[in-house]
Amino acid sequence: MNEKEMAKAVDEFNKVMTSKEFGELIEKGLTTVREAKGINDEEMNAVYSVAHNFYMTGRYDDAETIFKFLVIFDHLNPKYWIGLGAVRQVQKRFKEAIEAYANVVVNLDIENVKASYYAAECYLALGDRENAKSAIEHVKHFADMKTELGRKYAAKAAKLEKLVG
Repeated sequence: MNEKEMAKAVDEFNKVMTSKEFGELIEKGLTTVREAKGINDEEMNAVYSVAHNFYMTGRYDDAETIFKFLVIFDHLNPKYWIGLGAVRQVQKRFKEAIEAYANVVVNLDIENVKASYYAAECYLALGDRENAKSAIEHVKHFADMKTELGRKYAAKAAKLEKLVG
């Protein structure tokens, strides 16, 4: 999806959000723009892949643009918010990264150890040891030691905890 197509999609989103039809869509149980537009998982995954590739190759501005598109079209998917947070974190925009990660933990998945861990890194980068400690405690509390992901983030949090002191 190029810049022009993305701008068109955002314009369409704005039209949907301000239209009378939006209320009708909510009444029908459609809760995301993606659902309202009939965009399927395969299409969203393709867009995510482009954003992820941009991120991995250091094209952070392009990655951020696409992650913004993804969270606009499906604000209920934690993966998109974490991607947006990661882009902002690598750009050293730590407060904005924390906002994206916090959206995951507060609004979508309280047990998301990935988002909590990355928020802890951001807090530490900002010199906010208290919030970093709190985020690390959150990871330790919710890390499911029966899963590889849980063990991985518990170990990472333990290392980060040593830096926090």
